[in-house]
Amino acid sequence: MKYFSSFLLFVLISLGTYAQSPIQNWAGILNAGGQKIELRLHLMQNADKTYTSNWDVPAQKAIGITSSKTTFENGVLNIEVKMIGASYVGTMNLAGDKIEGTWGQSGMSFPLNMEPIKEGAAVAVIMKPQTPKPPFAYTSEDFIYHGANTNLDYGVTITYPNDNKKHSLVILITGSGKQDRDETIFDHKPFAVIADYLTKKGFAVLRVDDRGAGKSTGDFSKSTSADFALDVEEHIHYAKSLAMVDTNKIGLLGHSEGGLIAPMVAARNKSVAFIVLLAGPGIQIVDLMGIQNELVLKSVGVSQDAISAYIPLYKKLMRTIIATDKNEDAIFKAKEIVKDWYTSTDKVLVKKTTNINNEAEAEKFANSMAATLSTNWWKYFGAYDPQPSLQKVKCPVLAINGSADIQVPADASIHGIEAALKKGGNKQFTTKQFDGLNHLFQKCTKCTVAEYGELETTIEPEVLTTIGDWLAALK
Repeated sequence: MKYFSSFLLFVLISLGTYAQSPIQNWAGILNAGGQKIELRLHLMQNADKTYTSNWDVPAQKAIGITSSKTTFENGVLNIEVKMIGASYVGTMNLAGDKIEGTWGQSGMSFPLNMEPIKEGAAVAVIMKPQTPKPPFAYTSEDFIYHGANTNLDYGVTITYPNDNKKHSLVILITGSGKQDRDETIFDHKPFAVIADYLTKKGFAVLRVDDRGAGKSTGDFSKSTSADFALDVEEHIHYAKSLAMVDTNKIGLLGHSEGGLIAPMVAARNKSVAFIVLLAGPGIQIVDLMGIQNELVLKSVGVSQDAISAYIPLYKKLMRTIIATDKNEDAIFKAKEIVKDWYTSTDKVLVKKTTNINNEAEAEKFANSMAATLSTNWWKYFGAYDPQPSLQKVKCPVLAINGSADIQVPADASIHGIEAALKKGGNKQFTTKQFDGLNHLFQKCTKCTVAEYGELETTIEPEVLTTIGDWLAALK
């Protein structure tokens, strides 16, 4: 599932005549409803006096995130990062040593002030001891193959036991957002950990860079979940040519959005022998996103009365924008919806959830939501209902969630998956909810998105054991 409330950071800075010295590296703390995240901005002036910029998010180990637009006029900085629907507007002081501004993303806005980076500033490093390191007790091969139907190249790692036997193959499917083959997030590598564990248990495991990521080609920004399902079908087709793979025992393991894609593929490909859904959606996405937003806001201390005022707005905007074909029409409708909500809602509650202070900011909020929800991915994803595909799945299914997951809520998703499988007549399924585990299946304390990177554990061992034992029982 897309890490919507995980604020990546971007801002924009500039110097020119406003600054007394050309300071180009800046840092600030984004306080997003209680989650404090450091952002670092690197600003460059081109030969033609235009500007470009990129960002680092030290806590997320994200380096060099490129801004899609950077301008500086009359002391005002403007930046856009289209890949995550983010924007920043800031004003530099006359001394050129401070920028005061507002960061906007996913319809919310928060203050973000920037100052020059202090040389030698240390970034805390949290070890991730589960990440596997060579030498491995099995074979690990990296290669690139060409997809015959998609005409894309895919960067792949396959791991398998050191013998001459054929093995059941597990194909891993990443969550939303452009991911590498290890599903790297906050310096964790969940898919590398899963592949290591399952290969030691006797399985072959295939993990692949998303289109446009790592060694894979393709335009991720124009793609949808349906396109990613085509990628998985290419992987299945290719895997059948591999000598170490038992072609009758090829299955899928999907995390988050990958847990939505796996049933799509299995429903129309009878050769899929099993699917494992890790925090996979089981209800209509618009309803799931409403619950997700409520839980995320609650996790950072927003009051229930403010949340109750905001969620109907969010769901109405989502339904309206994804159903509107033209972007200009989506912007117009979004502005009308937000204006009506802002006019009729207690302004204290408005500020608690959106940080909107006036009608001009309400319009900016509407523009941001329209821009985010009008992308190809959002239009498809937001309108999707997992139930029909789940009803068509006839192979064995393992569906697991963490009770502290605030991105794909466990109760709603597990119950939805169970109901759909039962309705379709599938009697070969197992579901399990792990107490106290988050979206990455870590034992959490604060149980916020930002905490993912603060924890050493990548995946709790009990989760790996459950997956391994279930798969072994299918042999």
